[in-house]
Amino acid sequence: MLFNLPKAIKPIGARFLSGASAACFGVDVYPIHFASLLKECKSASTVRQIHQQIIASGLLSLPTSLLSVSLPSEPFILPRSLGTGVVASYLACGATNYALLVLERVTPSPAVWWNLLIREHIKHGHLDSAIAVSCRMLRAGTRPDHFTLPHVLKACGELPSYHCGSTFHGLICYNGFESNVFICNALVAMYSRCGSLEEASMVFDEITQRGIDDVISWNSIVSAHVKGSNPWTALDLFSKMTLIVHEKATNERSDIISIVNILPACASLKAVPQIKEVHGNAIRNGTFPDVFVGNALTDAYAKCGLMENAVKVFNMMEFKDVVSWNAMVTGYSQSGNFEAAFELFKNMCKENIPLDVVTWTAVIAGYSQRGCSHEALNVFRQMLFSGSLPNSVTIISVLSACASLGAFSQGMEIHAYSLKNCLLTLDHDFGGEDEDLMVHNALVDMYSKCRSFKAARSIFDNIPLEERNVVTWTVMIGGYAQYGDSNDALKLFMEMISEPYGVAPNAFTISCILMACAHLSALRMGKQIHAYALRHHRYESSVYFVQNCLIDMYSKCGDVDTARHVFDSMPQRSAISWTSMMTGYGMHGRGSEALDIFDKMWKAGFVPDDIAFLVVLYACSHCGMVDQGLVYFDSMSADYGLTPSAEHYACAIDLLARSGRFDKAWKTVKDMPMEPTAVVWVALLSACRVHSNVELAEYALNKLVEMNAENDGSYTLISNIYANAGRWKDVARIRQLMKKSGIKKRPGCSWVQSQKGTASFFVGDRSHPLSPQIYALLERLIDRIKAMGYVPETNFALHDVDEEEKNNLLVEHSEKLALAYGLLTTSPGCPIRITKNLRVCGDCHSAFTYISKIVDHEIVVRDPSRFHHFKNGSCSCGGYW
Repeated sequence: MLFNLPKAIKPIGARFLSGASAACFGVDVYPIHFASLLKECKSASTVRQIHQQIIASGLLSLPTSLLSVSLPSEPFILPRSLGTGVVASYLACGATNYALLVLERVTPSPAVWWNLLIREHIKHGHLDSAIAVSCRMLRAGTRPDHFTLPHVLKACGELPSYHCGSTFHGLICYNGFESNVFICNALVAMYSRCGSLEEASMVFDEITQRGIDDVISWNSIVSAHVKGSNPWTALDLFSKMTLIVHEKATNERSDIISIVNILPACASLKAVPQIKEVHGNAIRNGTFPDVFVGNALTDAYAKCGLMENAVKVFNMMEFKDVVSWNAMVTGYSQSGNFEAAFELFKNMCKENIPLDVVTWTAVIAGYSQRGCSHEALNVFRQMLFSGSLPNSVTIISVLSACASLGAFSQGMEIHAYSLKNCLLTLDHDFGGEDEDLMVHNALVDMYSKCRSFKAARSIFDNIPLEERNVVTWTVMIGGYAQYGDSNDALKLFMEMISEPYGVAPNAFTISCILMACAHLSALRMGKQIHAYALRHHRYESSVYFVQNCLIDMYSKCGDVDTARHVFDSMPQRSAISWTSMMTGYGMHGRGSEALDIFDKMWKAGFVPDDIAFLVVLYACSHCGMVDQGLVYFDSMSADYGLTPSAEHYACAIDLLARSGRFDKAWKTVKDMPMEPTAVVWVALLSACRVHSNVELAEYALNKLVEMNAENDGSYTLISNIYANAGRWKDVARIRQLMKKSGIKKRPGCSWVQSQKGTASFFVGDRSHPLSPQIYALLERLIDRIKAMGYVPETNFALHDVDEEEKNNLLVEHSEKLALAYGLLTTSPGCPIRITKNLRVCGDCHSAFTYISKIVDHEIVVRDPSRFHHFKNGSCSCGGYW
């Protein structure tokens, strides 16, 4: 439309519509006057008024060599017409949209003004707009030049947009720019940023074949391989570069970029000799004083754990910026020297060195990794008060601190903050970016560890299947396995490895699912996971981690002999390996083997720690090895310099009380250097049940009540003691007290694995389809073992009813129902494995001992305390349970 306006009668002059403006110049205004006015414009609105006058005068495309409208960024570019002068003025005022509209209507429209327009959009981060402008430039008939294309390729790379970038690559070839080294270097960088390393390498190879490569070409391809996680290739290219590029024109800036590019690759490979070689080269060519080189060297040494070298470089730097300090703080934090990191952070605060997000994040992450979660949250508050805005890495570290503390409220606040500040996409619009997914994973982990599985699963389900990575699945499975329902963990694991979006589990996933199998005593599933780990060799680098979990799983599933086989097959063992094996033997009542493992551990060069002694004392306590246990307890401080904790004292007291040595047990309680904890009184209460010590049991329960540490287990123990003593009024009183306190007794539940799957039973349960057969089999078994001398222990029927009714109540216990089901569904000779959520009933223990004489099965029962292996009329516990 603008080109159809009527031309002015006098092409050298024009009349202003505004009388006030015309008065300044007279009646006739010449193009040079428009140019002068444009040069003086300070706002887009003023330019627009003059623009209207120029259109009305038909002078938009009038050429003149007198126009001189300077731009702040490009004062040397002179407009060739009033139209381009208007463009220049709009650009000077930041009105890029108006500038574009004018430029499309100016004939001809020089490429230089399009270039300036594209650069302005890139400068302000409007990358899509920059590419759109370049497309409109082509539609306007203006041919891009060697300045246009590098800018456009930069926008494509930063988006990133492989499609747009490859399209412009075709345009480059069509216009004959494939021999322009500046454009080709921009192509290499663009493909690198788009993650297309193969295309970047192909372009670089073409550059070198044409012999037009320069130091920037080499720097670009080296940087591409570093970012593409190909550090060895980057080092190889850097070596070739030092031999080839020295013959070409280089400058100090190019040398600095080369050094800064290659050092991250060296650091990722822990290639200390290469770092020192680059360091020496920087000193020889005089680039070492540069702050960028110093920062890169400091960071590389720190990531290799050579903090002494990092400190030397840091101290030799004449000028230090916040990046220099950050490299040191992060280095100390990553190397585990948190004290030095925190001290450096404090020094930065004292010297008023500006702290950026990297500084704050490094300190928060350091506190979080060290287990100082309260301190991590306090530093995060300071960060917000200082006005520094956290990034995704900060949020992940803070969420980790919340997860460690179980700080649900603070975790929700961080979640809300992330949404409010666009660090996390909304639930219905998952972004799919790497950092976005990392924050989602951290939220799932935090909510799981705070036991808010509804929130955790909601976030997990919101992540599309194709976007979930191995961490996403592992944190959800691990949450269920550690803090929730292990059955859900198993179901989720099967979903994880299922097509079409199956994700290969890593060592942490395998460890979490083995933990779930251990909790459920799911031996069959545990064996399948073991076989899966053996078939996939990717776990070899994490052999300690996985094999330690296998030892734990087999032990807790009742197959301690297979656990020992795994232990013996380990090429190397960690302290956890030895401790796990000792724990396995201890919970199965095989104290001698546990002590043998302890001795071998010491001979293998491992110094036993407080956990190892805790396991040994636990094993001795559950095997009646009183004297040996006390020797180990005394040797802790005498021979190993370890101070016994309250848990160690509780084990020693349990050891003495179980054997009936209440006087010595009480003396040990009085001699404790710290206040007795709840676990001490529970140990005494448990021993009082075995030896019917009512007075001491009442004292222990009162202590638990004072500490607000009583639970349904404690009240059940004292009820058992009262019932055994025939004090039914006290049993009723305890029940009333539990009701008043809001404490409910957990119903006894037992589950058993068979060829037909896992079946669960509660007390008196008749819901199973095989219930008639189960009760009929139990009746026959009870009759047979009564004939062998079995006498029901009716004191375990905690009801004041007649003896016959008590016998009927005992028959309906959940572990007896599980055993009957196991006998009905398990092949002869195969073990029957039963797990109970509460302590095994004394009468059931007696009945199982007799039943093991008449059935062709080993009966393995696991309760929260230990394992019982019934075989040929005896139990592995030896009566110590």
